[in-house]
Parts: sequence; structure tokens; C-alpha cells
Amino acid sequence: MTVFTVSFCGTACTRDEGEASRSDSDLRIYDPATGYIPVRVHKEISGDLHATGPSVTVRGVGQNDWSQPGNTSEPLMLSGPLKVPGDLLNEAQKYSGGDRRSTTSSLTGWEAAALALHGANLAAASGAQAYNFIGHSRGAVECVMAAWFLQAYGSPEVKNIPVRILAIDPVPGPGTWYGILTQLSPNVASYVGVTAWDHLDTGFNGVVPRPNARMAGSTQALTLGGDWMSLADNYQLTDPLAPPKSGAAQPTEYKLFACRGRHGTVAGNTTADGQYDPANLSPSVGRVGQLVYKLARAYLTEWGTAFAAKSAVEQPALQLRQEIHLDHAQLDAMAGGPLRDSVKPLRPYVRRVSSISGSIPWNTYYLEDVVGDPPYRQPYPVTAAAAKDGGWVRWTFL
Repeated sequence: MTVFTVSFCGTACTRDEGEASRSDSDLRIYDPATGYIPVRVHKEISGDLHATGPSVTVRGVGQNDWSQPGNTSEPLMLSGPLKVPGDLLNEAQKYSGGDRRSTTSSLTGWEAAALALHGANLAAASGAQAYNFIGHSRGAVECVMAAWFLQAYGSPEVKNIPVRILAIDPVPGPGTWYGILTQLSPNVASYVGVTAWDHLDTGFNGVVPRPNARMAGSTQALTLGGDWMSLADNYQLTDPLAPPKSGAAQPTEYKLFACRGRHGTVAGNTTADGQYDPANLSPSVGRVGQLVYKLARAYLTEWGTAFAAKSAVEQPALQLRQEIHLDHAQLDAMAGGPLRDSVKPLRPYVRRVSSISGSIPWNTYYLEDVVGDPPYRQPYPVTAAAAKDGGWVRWTFL
């Protein structure tokens, strides 16, 4: 096997999310052409939802594996082939097998490390020459964590296998954002991040991990921290959201996209408000998921993933982008309307992102301040008139 692809699901999502209904998630909220994108991608690679090669899915935090039976999950692959320390193994074993459905876990995200370790072990055991990770929400953050576990605990051969990550609106949630969430490890060969513009709910600060040394043109050597939580703490490189330094070049194989829609919209949710009522579907909103789906398939294909099924979205990406920006009223309404007021205290109509820690308000940036000016033909609601240049890394507006 040349490439092994792991699809990490978001919080409270099953491994068949978007393909089967359960009491609290109706598959009809997802665009039929895209489904829930991480799961649909896996299905279109392997041909079967339950397949474990050449791709596999990993359940979301606070949820069990399958819609039916909905009250149990399979044991996680934790004790090998990676040689993990006892503290990580003990932490991860709490979440292996049994009924893992938990509102508390969904809120705290504590089991993300266990799911990341599981995905990393599956990749290491595949015998592949490259690993492609795709994830949404906390699943996108698990992609970054899994790469660190491969780097820190893999064999010499595994440490040198390239990891490529496509992260759809990565959101760690509340609490401590460890360095393994905010910094890409040296084995990450490519990173693509998509951040939703119109999701402003509390607790959904997005993470923008820092490029690794190779991407940033740095020669800084890797020094691993003493335990799994601090692996990356001594390797926190240049902040991609900070103001650019004079003459600083753009990182290589590192791409950031801003995209209209809410947190679920960019993963295939096609409801007008980004919520969960299948009676409130919107073709206008559905185009966003279709565009991200095409983006995901394009990057994964470029990175060596072979799809057994052709793309279910026939419209070209450029046409989708044009239609999104010609028909944007429902996207505007998702987060306060087209004229968003940044004068209000704490700027409630601007999303926050961070590459430091989202648990402390002054460690976050306002998204508008770091992305630069959107192209004038794309009606992104912008409230910060002074936000002209953005941060060090330039963003692409979908």
C-alpha cells in the first residue's frame, strides 16, 4: 500500500455520520452529493464504510462507532505498533471500547488524544509509504495530534514517513490547548486548513497550527517535551497569525482557506442555519460543502490517495465559488447579517482564531484581522476597516 488515508470524525459524529440516521442526527441534513465529508471521502476511497484499508474512519469525541448499534464502540488500537509512554496509554485506555456516548466528553474533548493515538497506530500498522489525514472539528485537531504521536513514538522508519493533513474547521474546544494542537510536527509534509467564516458560537475558536521548520524555512531542531502533553512545547515556531516581519517569505506546503458558512456547513451540512433540522435545507448553503468536498478530493488525489468512486459533484469549483458569492443572503444571516458591527464590546460578530491557546481570550485573534482584505467580488461580511494586511501567512478566500 502506497498511501493510507485516515478520516477523523468531528465531535459527536459516528463512523457512518451522514450515511445513516440516528435519533439525534438525521442524514438528510447533509448534501446528498457530499454527505459528511470525512466519512464520504472514506467511503469513496474504500467502497465500504466498515473498511479499514486503504482508508479508515475514526469516531468522534463523545460518540460511539456506528449509528446501529448505537450503544457501543470497538476497542481502540492503542498499544502498538507505536511505543507510547505509560501516561498516554493509561489516559487513552479510558476511552477504548464500550459505550462512549457522553455529553461531558463532547464538551471537554478529553478523549481526543485516545482517538488520535488510535488513528496514528492504524496508520503505522498499514505498511504504507505515506499517510493522508482528513478531519473535521476536533477530528481535524486529532490529525495534528496523530502526526505528533507518529513523530515521537514511531520506529525510525515511521518517523520519516510523510504525513499530509486536510483540516476542516479545526476546533479544539475549551481547556488547555497543548503544543501538539498548535504546532505541526516535522513529519508533516503538507497542511491545508479551512476555517468557517460565519460560525461565532462560544467555544468554537478555531486553531491555526504553526508551520513546521521545513515549511517556514527554519533550521530549528526538534526537541521533544518530556510527556505526551508537552511534546511540542519546545518547538513552537513562527505564529502564522502574527503581523508579518519585513521580508518574511510565505511558508511552503502550507495553505489556509477562509470559507463562508458555519462549522457544520463546511463539512457538508446543508441547512439554512447550519443546525440540524432536515426541514430547513438550502441549496444556497449546500454549495459550500460541495466546494470543500471538491477541495478535499483534489488535495487528497494530489497527495496520492486513489478514489474508487468518481466525484459526486459535477459542477466545477470556480462555478461553485461564483454561485456562492452571487447567492449569499442565507450565509450572511448565519452570523448577524451582511453589515456586522465590530464596535460592540468584544466584537461578537467576528470569529476568533488562535495558534497559541483559545482558552484565554487575549491569546486569540479576530479572524478578520489576520486574513487580510477579501477580494471585492466576494461578499465576505467585514467589520474591521483597519484590517488590510492580515497576518504573516496569506489566506485564500473560497
